[in-house]
Amino acid sequence: MRFFVRNAPFFTWLILTIISIILLCQRNPYHRSVWLGGANYVTGAVYEASANAYSYFGLRTINEQQLVRIGELEAENNRLKQMMLQYDDAQKHTSDTITRYTYRIAHVVSNSIGKIENYLVLDKGYDDGVRQDQGVADHNGVVGIVSKVSAHYSLVISLLNPNLRLSVSLKNDESYGSLWWNGSNPRYALLEDLPRTVKFEKGDTVVTTSYSTSFPQGVPVGTVEESFDQTENNNFLTLRIRLFTDFQSIHDVHVIDNADAEEIKSLSVDNI
Repeated sequence: MRFFVRNAPFFTWLILTIISIILLCQRNPYHRSVWLGGANYVTGAVYEASANAYSYFGLRTINEQQLVRIGELEAENNRLKQMMLQYDDAQKHTSDTITRYTYRIAHVVSNSIGKIENYLVLDKGYDDGVRQDQGVADHNGVVGIVSKVSAHYSLVISLLNPNLRLSVSLKNDESYGSLWWNGSNPRYALLEDLPRTVKFEKGDTVVTTSYSTSFPQGVPVGTVEESFDQTENNNFLTLRIRLFTDFQSIHDVHVIDNADAEEIKSLSVDNI
């Protein structure tokens, strides 16, 4: 209150000045246009500054979104590079291995993941060159093995089926074991019968071995998640493997044809 009393002459002058300007602008068209022009200029400047500020913060948000997207693309690029290296390793054994295997593209007609014994149906059959026991994989890794074939369709026993056991090994080790799904999480499988002397780390890549006519050596399967004892036999390890293949989003696969499969099977102990 003292502030207003002390500065009463200033406030009196300010009020009288404002009243004078208002009366002057109302009675004199020229001064009114000058006043309106000045007011519009100030208002425009305020709006422009506000728009620039909004645009700045909007661009910053967009820039942050672009940075996130760039990071995702870089991660995807690195993942694709790793996949290419894995497939390159699988194809560099010998020239015989390269010419022995052919790949046929097929589309998934149906797929189950919520059952204990899961299967897929593909839109390629006997007339397309698909045969029983041929391996099936997608761009991520192993999917399953062909179980039955009709003229135009084929039934694939999924890796998410306890009846399928796959011969696999750690990518950087020649020791091998048996991979199977225990009916639990569709993202994980168990690797059993691996010698306890094998050295491994979490994240190590698991690939197929050459002991199967269904897959060439080195097809990606998954990565080591953890180790635990599930058997009383202390000479072997059981590893929990995170599968590369996302069975909830399989659309296109390739069926792997081993040209020497029948000859190899004819020499198996079961046929002697």
